[in-house]
Amino acid sequence: MIWFCMAFIGRTFCSNLLLKQSFATCLLIWLGAVSATLGSPPDEDRTNQRTSRSSSIRVYRSAHFRLHTDLSEPDARSMLVDMESTLDKVATYWRQPASGIIDAYIIDDLANWSSRDHLNPMTQLMLQHIGGVTIPIPTPKKREPFRQRALMYAISRPDVVRHEVVHAYCCQTFGYSGPDWYKEGMADTICMLPDKQGSVRCPQEVLDSLQSENVPSVNDIIHGPSFTDPLFETIKRAASLVDGNEQSVVAALPSAWGSAEDEMLRKAKQSYAHSWALCHFLLLNKNYNKRFRQLGHSFLQNEKLTFDQVFSDDRDQLEFEFQLFLQNIAQGYQVGLCRWQWDKPFIVLEPGNHIAILIQAAAGYQPTGCTVEQGGTYSFHTEGTWQISPQGKQLNADGNHNGDGQLAGVILSDYRVTENLLLGQSSHFISKGPGQLHVRCQDRWSEIADNAGFVRLTIKREK
Repeated sequence: MIWFCMAFIGRTFCSNLLLKQSFATCLLIWLGAVSATLGSPPDEDRTNQRTSRSSSIRVYRSAHFRLHTDLSEPDARSMLVDMESTLDKVATYWRQPASGIIDAYIIDDLANWSSRDHLNPMTQLMLQHIGGVTIPIPTPKKREPFRQRALMYAISRPDVVRHEVVHAYCCQTFGYSGPDWYKEGMADTICMLPDKQGSVRCPQEVLDSLQSENVPSVNDIIHGPSFTDPLFETIKRAASLVDGNEQSVVAALPSAWGSAEDEMLRKAKQSYAHSWALCHFLLLNKNYNKRFRQLGHSFLQNEKLTFDQVFSDDRDQLEFEFQLFLQNIAQGYQVGLCRWQWDKPFIVLEPGNHIAILIQAAAGYQPTGCTVEQGGTYSFHTEGTWQISPQGKQLNADGNHNGDGQLAGVILSDYRVTENLLLGQSSHFISKGPGQLHVRCQDRWSEIADNAGFVRLTIKREK
């Protein structure tokens, strides 16, 4: 049985190679039926700069990669730097240095390649219509300190290469990678690494897809059916239609791919977007990221720890936050700033009593510590100013004429929130139901990171 890591690339992530579809997905499957046709490890004695009878294919080396490519030398050197950077990030996150040298075949123009270059017809077919594949090659324990070697193929789009680097690292360093949602979600997360502040950076089509569909629950994502198995069947069928020569591969493609495969890819697109969203959320939310790392290590070590076990104590909280993340996600959204602070104690104010707290402008909903009761009357008063842009005016809690910068709140009860309550600089209201009051500086969720300042909020129960 051989392990394949396949990157479906469409215009969504970085290319329009995938038939008529405009999507971004990345697939990793187990596939034994066509292993004999996919190639073999390169001859390690043939690692001079020119590697084959194809004059445009050369080899370049770095600390962890042997890069076989038809890219120009400057582009190849730049690609190696990016690959090493990606490898360093994943090795740092999973706290395990990369094992051995990874052979990477990066294809800029398929016309420059042939079977002479360890790129046989089936591999070419997958690269042309899928984007990338990483093949594990078992190695004798006496020869190599790691379980298996990773043979990595990818088109020259940076996001595709990064995705395959993640799979090649897991393949060669651990030998396991976890369930579909984790292995593909994490590979896509690395492809779309956030900046130092953790801002969402991904193709707009991914966000549009997340917000235009029925929003999945965490349970839907982690317990959903495999979304790589359909590709397994497609590749098996394609393999049965070719006889190993390049002409037959091209001739067989129309009968190997049709409307059913298009629909499969559409559904796969959704699954990959959902998996990326969950991994991005868990990776950057301090309420859950330490346990998420623990779970990932369990997956990579092929241990029995499950998602349900790790997050059993606060699954409702996690689901609540994830749903709000999907509801509000946009370019620039920062999970770390928008996370909910569940450890804040809350009290019920008696009539005449009050509490005072500081509310930051550059944060999502913040706990006030006040549990309101149905029918209770509460007054609000703020002091101080804040900004909702670096060069913006100082605003009090009434905000500007558009309502941006206004103090707003919600009441949380049973992991449901009320509609937005506009509180402003000074106001009062009669609570229509019980719950915990959370407030924030009203601004677009994707733009709160550049806010500054705080106001002092005093909440008094009048009766």
